Amino acid sequence: MKALEKGDIVCLLSEDGKKWLVKIESRNFSTHNGIINLDSITGKSPGGFVMTSTNHKLYFFIPSIEELILHYVKRSTQIIYPKDAGYLILKLGIKEGMKILEIGTGSGAMTLALAYFVGKTGKIYTYEERENFSKKAKHLIEQLNLSDRVVFHTKNIADGIEENNFDSAIIDIKNPQDYLDKVISCLSCGASFGIVVPTTNQVSTVLEISETLPVIDVGVCEILLRKYKTNPERLRPNDVMVGHTAYLITGRKISV
Repeated sequence: MKALEKGDIVCLLSEDGKKWLVKIESRNFSTHNGIINLDSITGKSPGGFVMTSTNHKLYFFIPSIEELILHYVKRSTQIIYPKDAGYLILKLGIKEGMKILEIGTGSGAMTLALAYFVGKTGKIYTYEERENFSKKAKHLIEQLNLSDRVVFHTKNIADGIEENNFDSAIIDIKNPQDYLDKVISCLSCGASFGIVVPTTNQVSTVLEISETLPVIDVGVCEILLRKYKTNPERLRPNDVMVGHTAYLITGRKISV
C-alpha cells in the first residue's frame, strides 16, 4: 500500500479496541490513551503505529466502507447500516460503470458506498429535497474525493427526475409508494431496484403498488447481524446487537 498523505482519512485503532476516523492534518488529537499529532502519520504505511504522549501505541489503517459509514458520516438522518447497504449492492448487481439513481440522499451513507462500487466510469444521480442534508452529503463526498462520481440534485422528485435509462435505483424516503411508478419509468428494461422502509405496513403498500407496475422478481428481506465476543475460551454472542434497521424490497423492471 502507498504511504499515507496529509488530507487522507485514516482509521485510528487503540490497543484496547477503541476506534476513530480522522483526517491527517497538522493538529493534535486526544484519546483516552494520550495525545498524538496527526501529522506524524504522514509518510507512513497503513498498519503502522505512532506512540501517544502517555506511551501507548495507536495503529492506523485505511478505513473500510463500513467504518466510513459507522464512524465518519455525520448523521443528519437515520443512515442505512452497512449490513443493509452491502446486501443491496450485491443483490442489485452494482458494479463498475453503472448509472445509478438514488432517491433520498440523507446523510450520504448509501451514496458513498455506491460511489465506491460504480468506480471512475460510473455515476450516481442522487435526489434530496432538504437542502441542508444535501449540502452535508456533498461535503462528505468531496472529503472522500468521490465528487466526480456523484451528481447532486436538491429537489423533490415530484417535480421530475432529470435523467433516465438508469441501470439501477435505490429509494430511501418515508413515502416510496408515492413515487415508485415515476422511478420505474426512468429505469432501463431489465434494471434492478431496491427500496428501504422501516415498517411492515409500508412493505405491504409497496407490494400492492408493485403489482400494477412492469416489475418482476420482487422480494422482501430483513438482515440481522449478530457479533461475537472474541475470547477463544468463552466464545459467545455480544450482549447487545443491532436488531431491526430496515426492510429491503428488491425487484427488476420488465418490458410490457
